Amino acid sequence: MYHKSKLGLALSLALSSSFVAANTTDAQTQHDIETIVVTANKLEQSIDQTLASVQVIDRAQIEQLNVRDVLSVLKTQAGFQVNRNGGQGQNASLFVRGLESRYSLILIDGVRVGSATLGYKSLSTLPLNSVERIEVVKGSRAAQYGSDALAGVINIITRQSQGHSIALTTGSNSYASLEGTSRFTTEYVDIALNAGYERTEGFDVLENDATNFADPDKDGYDNLNLGLNLTHNNALLGQLGFIAQYSTGEVEFDNYFDYQESTLDRTEYENYHVNANWFKQLGDFSHKVDVAFSQDQDDTFGTKPTSRFATERVQLDYLSTYQLSEQIDFNGGLNWHQDKIDTTSSYDEINRNAYAAFVGAYYDDGNFLANVAVRHDDYDEVGSEQTYNIAGGIYLHQDAVLRVSQSSGFKAPTFNDLYYPDSGNPELEAETSINRELGLRIDFDSLSVDVAAFRNELTNKIAWAPAPTADNPYRWSPFNIAEARYEGVELTTNFAFYGFDNTLNVSYIDAQKVDNSPAALEKYSDLPFVAKENVRYSIAKQWQDLDINLSVAYQSEQKSTLITKIPSRIVWDLAANYQIQQQLTVSARIENLFDKEYIPSQGYGVDINGDWVNDAFYHYNEIGRQLFVGIAYDF
Repeated sequence: MYHKSKLGLALSLALSSSFVAANTTDAQTQHDIETIVVTANKLEQSIDQTLASVQVIDRAQIEQLNVRDVLSVLKTQAGFQVNRNGGQGQNASLFVRGLESRYSLILIDGVRVGSATLGYKSLSTLPLNSVERIEVVKGSRAAQYGSDALAGVINIITRQSQGHSIALTTGSNSYASLEGTSRFTTEYVDIALNAGYERTEGFDVLENDATNFADPDKDGYDNLNLGLNLTHNNALLGQLGFIAQYSTGEVEFDNYFDYQESTLDRTEYENYHVNANWFKQLGDFSHKVDVAFSQDQDDTFGTKPTSRFATERVQLDYLSTYQLSEQIDFNGGLNWHQDKIDTTSSYDEINRNAYAAFVGAYYDDGNFLANVAVRHDDYDEVGSEQTYNIAGGIYLHQDAVLRVSQSSGFKAPTFNDLYYPDSGNPELEAETSINRELGLRIDFDSLSVDVAAFRNELTNKIAWAPAPTADNPYRWSPFNIAEARYEGVELTTNFAFYGFDNTLNVSYIDAQKVDNSPAALEKYSDLPFVAKENVRYSIAKQWQDLDINLSVAYQSEQKSTLITKIPSRIVWDLAANYQIQQQLTVSARIENLFDKEYIPSQGYGVDINGDWVNDAFYHYNEIGRQLFVGIAYDF
C-alpha cells in the first residue's frame, strides 16, 4: 500500500521556498524524490494523485535541450504539435491533442495571460530564459480554471534561480543572446532576479517563387526581458510574495495581403504580468490570495495604417484548502477577472467581467483514489456555465496507478467573436466540451510509463460563415454551428538501457469535423493541419563531464485547405553540454541535423493539381539546419 505525504508536510515545504500560484516542491517518498504539482487541481499532490495526464519540464531538462523558445520545449512532449509560420518569434499554432491554440489555457506564475481579442496567448515571444519550470495538464480543467482549458492547462513558472549565473549564446542567422540570473537571501527577504536579451536576423519566412508572392527579405526578431521574484516570511502574517515579469521587442514578418512591400511589416510587442500574493496556514486550513495584473500588446506597422491590439487583465483569486484526514482533502476558491481591450478598431464593447466559484474533494486511502470538482462561471454578455471534473483511480502497485476521468469544459466567445467591427455576433454562446480519459502511469526506478486513451467532443463550436448584408454582400460572421471530435492514444516513456537514457513520446490523434446536416455525404471528415501521428525518440548519454542528446521526430502528413496535403517529415536534432569545470559549461546544438526540406505551415495561393512543388502558391519556409554554441558561468 502507498500512503501520500500529509498536506501539512507539503505546505511546510512550500513555506521554505518561493510560493507562487503554481508552486512546486519535492517531498521524500519511500523510494524516490516525488514530484509535487498543484496545477492540475490547485492542490499540492503527487502526479499519481492528480488522476490526470501531467507532464513536468524543469530547468535542467530545458538546459539539456539547448533550444531557443518555449514552443521548442513543448513540442518534445507527447500530444503536442507546433505549426510555425517561419522562424523564432513568428506566429505559430500550438495543437494539444489536436485542438488548436485557443483551446489551451496559458498561465504564467498561475496568472491567466493572453489576448482577449484572439482568445489565446502567443508563446512565440515568451522568453525561454525567464522560465524555471513548465507544468502541463492535458484534458479539460474547466472545473478548476474556467474558460479556455478545453485541451488543457500550460502553467509556466518563472525563474527561481538558486544562485548567480550568466550565459552567452551565438548561432545561425546572426543569433545572439545574453542572459543572467541572481539570488539574494537575507533574514527578511528572498529575492530572485532574471534578465535576458536575444536577437536574430532570421530568414525569409515565406517562399519566394516564380509567382513573386513575397519580397525576399530576412524576418528578424529581438526580445528584452526582466523578472523579479520576491518572498518574505513572517511568523505572524504568513508568507508574502511579489512576482513581476516584463518583455518587449520586435518581430518582422511577411504580409501576404501586401506581399510586394513585405520588407516594411513589423510588430512591436510589450507584455508583462505582476502578481502580489499572500499565504497563511491556520491549523488544518490554508489561505492564499493573489492579486494580478497583466498586459499583452501588439502594435503592427507597415504599408497599412498602424494597428494596435492590447489586452489589460486584472485578476483576483482566493484559494483555501482543508485537510479533513490523512485520506481526505478539500479545496475551494473564488475568482474574478476583468478584461479590457485597447485597439485602433472600433469595438462595441471594450470591457468584460467574469466571476467564478469552485469546490473540490480529493480522496486517497493508499488503495483507491478519487477527485471531484465543480465550478460556476458567469461572464458578462455571455451568461453562466457550470463545469465538473470527476476521476477515479486504483493502485495496481505502489508505483502504478490506473485512472479514469470525465470532465466538461467551455470557452467563452472572444471580443473578436462578439464585437469585431462589422462582423462580430453578440448573440454567440460559449463553446462546450466533454472529455473522457483512461490512463495508466507506472514509475519505477529505471522505467516510467504514462499511457492514455482520450476522447474530447466539442459542441456549439464557433465557425465563421457567410452573413451578407445589403451594405456588404461579402460579409462573414461567427456562429455556433460546428461540432468536432478529437480522440486518440498517447504514450510517454523514459527508460535506462546500458547506460543510455531513452525517451519515447508517441501520439495518434484523430481530429474530425462533425457534419450533422441531412445533405452531408460524410458525417466525419478530417480537420486540417492536425497530423495523426507524431513520434519523438531521444537518446542521451553522459560520459564524465560530457552529455550528448540525439533526437529524431516524425510527423505524419496533414490535411490542408489550399493543397491536397502537407507531406510527412523526419527531423533530427543533436545537443551537447560539456562541463569544463564545476562552474563553467559550454553547450552546442544542431537543429535539423540533415537539413531536411519540408513545409512547416500552409501559405496562400492557388492549388492546381495537388503537386505542392510546382503549383502557384507560397508556403512558410522550414527552419533549415542551424548551429548554436553557448557558454554559461555559475558563481
